[in-house]
Parts: sequence; C-alpha cells; structure tokens
Amino acid sequence: MTSTVAASSGSQEPLPAGTSSMGLWVLLVSLGALFIATIFCGWYLRDTGAGAERPLPDLPTGLWLTTVLLAGLSFCAERAARLTSAPVKAKFLRLSMVFALLFLGGQILSWGQLLAAEAGDGVHPMYAFNFYLMTVLHAVHVIGGLIYNILALVAVKVGGGMLRNRSRNNATYWHFLAVVWIAIMLNLMAVRIPNPEESFLGPLSLGVTGALLLGFVLYQARVIIILAKRGENAFAFFSLIPPVAFMHAWARGEEIGTQKLALHWAILQAALLIALMFTITIHIGQFADSYDVGAA
Repeated sequence: MTSTVAASSGSQEPLPAGTSSMGLWVLLVSLGALFIATIFCGWYLRDTGAGAERPLPDLPTGLWLTTVLLAGLSFCAERAARLTSAPVKAKFLRLSMVFALLFLGGQILSWGQLLAAEAGDGVHPMYAFNFYLMTVLHAVHVIGGLIYNILALVAVKVGGGMLRNRSRNNATYWHFLAVVWIAIMLNLMAVRIPNPEESFLGPLSLGVTGALLLGFVLYQARVIIILAKRGENAFAFFSLIPPVAFMHAWARGEEIGTQKLALHWAILQAALLIALMFTITIHIGQFADSYDVGAA
C-alpha cells in the first residue's frame, strides 16, 4: 500500500509503503505512555481518596453503556478495514462515526452524574480529579479519531491503496482506544478498594510481575543460547548483563535472526515496567507500615 502527499510543486509523490502505519504506531506508543502515566498518578495518590471519611460514589451507570458503544465502534471500524467493497466500507465507516458520537454523548451524561454527586453528599476531590482526567483525556482522543474517520470516508472517493490504508489505520486507532478504555474502567473499579494490598490485587500484582520477570529471564537466556551456538562465547558471557543481551537481539536481529524475539522482548519489558510500578504502588503502604513498626 502506498499513500501520496502533495509536494511543494503541487505534484503527487508516493510515500514508501507503510509510512502512515508506522507513524500511527509511533503515535499509539506515545499515547500509551501518556495514559499509563495518568493511571499510575491516580494510584500514586489514591490513598488520599481511600482515607477520606466520605465514601466513594458508585461508578456512573453511563460508563457501562459507553463501554458497549465503544465495542460496537471497534467492530464497525474493523469491518470497514476488512471489506473490499468501497460502498460497504463507507457504510461501516459512517456507523463507526455514529458510535463515536454516541460514546461522547454517554460520557457527557456520566460527567453530569458525578457532578450531581459532588453537589450532593460530596465526592473526594482526588477521586473526582482521577475520574475526570482519565475520561476527558480519552474523550479528546475519541474526537481525534472522529477526524481521521472522516478522512477515511473522504478516501472512499479515491479508492485503491489510500482507502485500504486509511481504513486499516482507522480500525487500529479505535481498537487502541477500546483497550485503553477497558484499562480505565478496570482502574476506576480497582482504585475504589481501600486496602488493595490486602485484597486480591496484592497477590495478583505480585503474580503478574513475577510471571513477566520470568519471561524476561527466558528471553535473555534465548539470546545467550543463540550466541553460544554461534561460537560467540565472549558475547554470550557479557549477555548475562540484560542490556547487553537486548542490544545483541535488537541491533543484530537480521544477522542472528532475532528480529521478532527482540520485538516481543521489548513489549514484555514495557509490560514488566508497568507491572513493577503498580506493584510497588499497591504495596508501598504495607512497606511503610512495616518500616514504622520496626523503627518504633
């Protein structure tokens, strides 16, 4: 697939295949880091909300409806990407826009419900901040998705590679926002638990982190074994240092056949870092209490 861009002279010059998809993935990685940081900040400050005298309100009922709408949006976008008929693609692209607008409408109702709770019994400001920050940030990116959805519809008139490329990128973006929304929902439910280290979140966080750490070690071992089989014993020895092992897997991927291994290992490392942040955050109160008891 190729896409075109207007050159300064006004002519159309083809871009390398996959250029727009690569740009999209760079964007998604940066957005993923943004959303993760936002969720992590909520957990870092969660004790302020958990220790409040006022009980945290129930989640707005509209959130469950918007979750269903976002699932429908993701489905329509995927159908538009897979189908070959331009008119049918256009139909599903329009449906995805309808779902996106309904999602935004549902979010407005949810914000209104929490505002009403704030005006009544009151909502702890930290919980409200966490709620608004994550849901509004997500809604802003839904608006951005609507804009690209329109560009995909415009490409229906052009057809060919541009339509295929834009409809696929459109679907990938909506899938990403759907996954992010699920993470936000799980976070909004979990952050309500007063003592997470004493709940199922305590052992679950340790178990997930331990499993990811084991996977990290196994990937490193695979790189060491590959280097040893090639007779590169010195490189294999220094690959006992994790960054050195990853450097060999990534920089020499084409030479030693570790391109996919390096990519999968990089994803696992990102997941491990996230798991470590949340595990430490969940258990930090327990560690602090143990330290205070020991000091006393």
